[in-house]
Amino acid sequence: MITFALTLAVIVGFAILVQSFSSAASTPSITDRDAERMQAELTAMVARGAHH
Repeated sequence: MITFALTLAVIVGFAILVQSFSSAASTPSITDRDAERMQAELTAMVARGAHH
């Protein structure tokens, strides 16, 4: 029973370790496209208001 528990703990630990390294390495910096779109629209609105 102790061997089973140790084996299970090693497998779970290895899976967590692999997941943490693979997600950090494969995920580029996340950009918030909605925030970028809103900022672009606000900038355009301000620019239009300055010309009138």
